[in-house]
Amino acid sequence: MQPAEAEREAGILCYATAGPSCAGRVKSAPGDFHVEEVIDTSKMTAEWADGRYPLYRVQKESIDTMHMASELGAALKSRVSYAGMKDSRAVAVQYATPTSLRSARPALVNGGRFTATLVGFLPRPLSRSSVLANKFEVTVRGCCPEVGVRISEAFELAAAGKVPNYFGLQRFGAPGRGTHEVGRALVKGKFEQAVGLLLAVSPEAREAAAAGRYRELLDILPQGNDVERRVARALMTKPGEWVRALRAIPLRLRRLYVQAYQSFIFNRTLSSALERGEDISKYAAGDNWGERGPGGLTVYGVRGVKEAPTEGAVPLVQLVGYAYRDYGSRFDLCVRDTLASEGVEPRSFYVKEMQEVSSEGGFRRPHLAMNDGASVVQGDAAILRFTLARGQYATILLREVLKPNDPITSGLA
Repeated sequence: MQPAEAEREAGILCYATAGPSCAGRVKSAPGDFHVEEVIDTSKMTAEWADGRYPLYRVQKESIDTMHMASELGAALKSRVSYAGMKDSRAVAVQYATPTSLRSARPALVNGGRFTATLVGFLPRPLSRSSVLANKFEVTVRGCCPEVGVRISEAFELAAAGKVPNYFGLQRFGAPGRGTHEVGRALVKGKFEQAVGLLLAVSPEAREAAAAGRYRELLDILPQGNDVERRVARALMTKPGEWVRALRAIPLRLRRLYVQAYQSFIFNRTLSSALERGEDISKYAAGDNWGERGPGGLTVYGVRGVKEAPTEGAVPLVQLVGYAYRDYGSRFDLCVRDTLASEGVEPRSFYVKEMQEVSSEGGFRRPHLAMNDGASVVQGDAAILRFTLARGQYATILLREVLKPNDPITSGLA
């Protein structure tokens, strides 16, 4: 079965499961999608001491992580560090710390759309490596009668390491002007094009931006489009200075654009490997690999393609950046084809005109790592519970169950 057009635009070209499409919708009612971070608390203390950072458990709903962090930072009088992005339409529990030792340390911050509770103190700010896994509880409504069979098939394949670890559609934003489209323009040094993509939130906005009518554009852009409004204001004072206008965007978000393009290349690479019949569940000679942690959800270290693997070695695929090296492995061959089709090279990810968004790359396992899969079917609704490794998308598992023609209206984006 061919994936939906929105998925193909994100480089998602394959399914692991063989079953047909199954009706169902995610996030159709408040509270249908719950996610909670599982973090390493081994170095947490209950009492504050010099040199320690307060750790907050944040429960949020109807607000994205970046806006939550901005509001929490204002309350703590410090920038905030968090480990990962969480869907604004989910009931999400994640953790955050201030980055300054001189921050405020209130026991509770009530932000309206989030509540942050002080739970302890850490010796350093939270980082991505602090998260061990994410626990999910998802309700799917309006399901087809065969949903139980579809869930069982998806859980079985995920437990065997056969479900591809794609980056989900949440990573890419709106079709046609998604984050990876902006990232592609940045990597290729097409800064005017990047600005055009950002400002094209509607036909009227696109027309005003193309004509250089930036004051008019500010009237067209909704108040909630704060990023686009920053860019428009910068161009209003300095027309044609595209890099300067892009630098009006917070650095973390600019980096996210480039990372989204890396994610697109990874998705295309993984799809290519699957289309060639590669077994993504197991190490094969020539792979980069890592050590499997307890429970199989964490991977430790990155080993070279010439190092002899340990038992249960986890295969790894390179995320392309300026430090990427082609070792001729089965995945590198797929990367090579993807880069050629995109007309970019690894060195393109060092952006000379905006060095702060450059990315050296990294590694990612090719398959989902899932534990504790369980489900209950109640009439035409199904409740799924499972735990995934950090950085993995519940919607990628759910798409194997539903295979929707429109993943956006089905709640998978």
